[in-house]
Amino acid sequence: MNLGRVTGCLWASAKHPSLMGAKLLIVSLADQSGHFSSQYEVAYDTVDAGVGDIVITVRGSSSKMTPATEKATIDCAIVGVVDHVQR
Repeated sequence: MNLGRVTGCLWASAKHPSLMGAKLLIVSLADQSGHFSSQYEVAYDTVDAGVGDIVITVRGSSSKMTPATEKATIDCAIVGVVDHVQR
């Protein structure tokens, strides 16, 4: 699992049928010190996250383990919105 911050939304008029109706978000990844980097990924939103939210993402086969994503052609999914981080 990874932490990231939602920085934007992505719309695609042409996409695989398994992505129809999907909410795709741009997520800036957190580095090991907790700072958000310029690296980003596109993630399938399963929890109704929004721009500015800190989220938990999963990649690979784990991203396909929700009812909404099990048949989707994805490699990254948002599976949680973070309320608080304590270090």
